[in-house]
Amino acid sequence: MIAWLTEAVLACVVAVFDVITGVLLTTPQVTAMPQVRALTGRSVWIVDSVFLMAFVAAGVLIMAAGGGGEQSRYTVKDLLPRLVVGFTAAHFSQLVCAQLIDLGNAVTGAVSDGAYDGDGALTAIHTHLTAAAANHTVPLLFLILAAVIAVLAAAAAVQMIGRFVALMVMTAVAPLALACHALPQTDPVARLWWRSYTGCLTIPVAQAFLLTAGEQILLDPAAALPVPVDPGGTVNLLVVVVLLWTTVKIPGLMARWAGQSRRGMTTLGAVVVVQQLARAVPGLNTLRRSIR
Repeated sequence: MIAWLTEAVLACVVAVFDVITGVLLTTPQVTAMPQVRALTGRSVWIVDSVFLMAFVAAGVLIMAAGGGGEQSRYTVKDLLPRLVVGFTAAHFSQLVCAQLIDLGNAVTGAVSDGAYDGDGALTAIHTHLTAAAANHTVPLLFLILAAVIAVLAAAAAVQMIGRFVALMVMTAVAPLALACHALPQTDPVARLWWRSYTGCLTIPVAQAFLLTAGEQILLDPAAALPVPVDPGGTVNLLVVVVLLWTTVKIPGLMARWAGQSRRGMTTLGAVVVVQQLARAVPGLNTLRRSIR
């Protein structure tokens, strides 16, 4: 029974590794996909429509103020640079996304270059699994560790697909997100997009650095852990488990870093809701003033 389960788990590990090898640490150029281009075109159309109405409204307000008073000129002087930045960033968003993706892939390639014996980290992991499977010293322990490795590898594959989908969505809505630089009230949305997009591109870089370091530990005898007794290659399998577990944790850490500005946006939204309620409920403003 143990031998049959071990063979089945190893087959699962090989199948998952065949899927993620060569694509786990790369970011596809999603800006060239037809679906993303179509959604981006709609986002740009929405941005153009909103900005057109904003410019028309600003002109009407200036004309209604009698040719532009001191207060209206001051407001236009403050908002005009933001409007220009938001409009320009929205129309050049795809170029920015393409350059960021190329930069992320270049950094990932530079970090993971110079692998030992020309094998990647996943190939090294598969090699140690095969070597440990040939040693029948502790078959039950090997089965447990192989099952853990299979689960972690499957989790890494699911996260990789989720990262691709998130990158496609963020690239498609990039014009809308970057257009939010036009107003101080919506600027946190654009900043959140920048943090999320750069965090999504930083995930494979961090994973490449981690797996490259683990590859050196697994393949370089000089960097191996000094363990006098290692029945069945247990220490190497534990190193593999730690590497894959840390690799799976990296996207969560990046998501937490990217979401740090959500607290400010939530507070801003709460303030707006309270103000609207104060205006809607009669007598609430009078009660608040009396309390003050």
